[in-house]
Amino acid sequence: MRFTEIADYSVRPGEAAQWSVSPAEGAEPVPDPRPPSHLQQAHVRARAERGAASDPSWLAIGFDLDGPLDEPAWRAALLRWVDRHETLRSALRSDGGEVRRRTWAPGRSVISRDGLGTFREPAEISDALRELFNARTDPTSWPSYVFATVTRADSCTVCLAFDHGNVDGYSILLVLQEVRELYLAARAGRPADLPAAEEVGSYVDFCAREREYTDGFERSDEPVERWAEFLADCGGAPPGFPLPAGAPSAEPRSRQHGLCEWLVDADGATAFEVACRRNGGSAFSGALAALALAAARPGAPDAPEQFRALLLLHTRSARRWARSLGWFVGLAPVALPLPVGVVAAGAAGVPDGVDLLDLLPGAGAALRRAKPLSTVPVPKVAELLGVELPPRFVVSYMDLRSSPGARCWAESKARALHAPASSADEVYLWVMRSEEGIYVTSRFPGAARTDAAVREYVERIRYLVRAAASAADPELLPEFAPLWTDVELHDQVGSGARTPVGAGSRRAGPDHDVVLKGTRP
Repeated sequence: MRFTEIADYSVRPGEAAQWSVSPAEGAEPVPDPRPPSHLQQAHVRARAERGAASDPSWLAIGFDLDGPLDEPAWRAALLRWVDRHETLRSALRSDGGEVRRRTWAPGRSVISRDGLGTFREPAEISDALRELFNARTDPTSWPSYVFATVTRADSCTVCLAFDHGNVDGYSILLVLQEVRELYLAARAGRPADLPAAEEVGSYVDFCAREREYTDGFERSDEPVERWAEFLADCGGAPPGFPLPAGAPSAEPRSRQHGLCEWLVDADGATAFEVACRRNGGSAFSGALAALALAAARPGAPDAPEQFRALLLLHTRSARRWARSLGWFVGLAPVALPLPVGVVAAGAAGVPDGVDLLDLLPGAGAALRRAKPLSTVPVPKVAELLGVELPPRFVVSYMDLRSSPGARCWAESKARALHAPASSADEVYLWVMRSEEGIYVTSRFPGAARTDAAVREYVERIRYLVRAAASAADPELLPEFAPLWTDVELHDQVGSGARTPVGAGSRRAGPDHDVVLKGTRP
């Protein structure tokens, strides 16, 4: 699965059309007392305040279907799918500062088709899709999503785009598997091989549960206190990128750059996990250890004593949410002490004589401390602390191998897409594991010095992962050049659990049945 900007998505020429959901004749939404999530509320308020000046915030999935599009089967698949996910039938609107919800009942939607024209160049198709997605994914309107097809005699490319308030990166993978299966089933006249709709948890219900759980938090509660301590250690603001990257751009919304580097192939990923587990860790804690050690700057007068970042975690904490579409993410502060007394840099600029595997106990402990803090959404933490908490340096880890439908990604030429991002100082970095290996993808400010610093950081991570993997497979000795650089990827889902923060915590999360594979530190 590749994650790229729409400009990098090369769709074969064909006849393009947009497909839109709208209420059936006479259908009206019902005022819904269930509140938005804290993330949704902040997202909709920001869009309402900025209006057209806002950056688009959509995520999309594109994939191919064999043969010409069967339009009746396509319409049936989309309608059944919208009925499966209540969040797609629920609208949010900012009204005098309050964000209110309205929801349509199942079976009360229709699908309309509008032609976009016949395109002969992939770049023209990408431009048309980007314009369509930018225009039709406004989080303050309904629907805040739109679909598109590009049909040919032998195949059809379909794209489904959603404002971020509807989906996270993991949801995008679910979209592909469900919509593809519903379409194939409708075309073949058979039942879809999917869990029954009533077994799919509603993200709207999750939002209500989250608000019930978090709205009662106070400044003195342990999770908030720990956030406050973390911010104080960072100088009062969320941490920034750990390597020198120059001053932030004077332009607050400068266009960001992106990169992807494969760290190890499939054999290397297996060896890395084996080495980590032999030393009391996992691939997740090993990835965090690599991120931390790559940030060390031996001999520098201002070298950090701790690695600090915001960790992106999923909040799909119970089995009922495993197949739900929604924005199931949280951020947690994570801190990991760096080796002390190191004064020399070795190969690839990493500390000489320091083994990533030695950091595993500390990395595992850091993850266990961090995970529960994601149960309190950042907007709520900011409210209680009376500060702004703009994410500046965010990291994540996710194992994609057990995602539903992963085996069909290659044959359907699946591609996850994201809107272009703008920021003067944000650096996001995702470590991902797939059947092909482990790779890292990042977005960051486009200034030349920042670009160079992020690339140096990723090269250090790659060296450390290969060095650790060689402990299990001596043939995997570190190299100094990237394995591959022809793939760009993007995602934003990590691993987390809603669990009690500790003995001093006033409350535990409402759910604790973790469902995603490969999440234990």
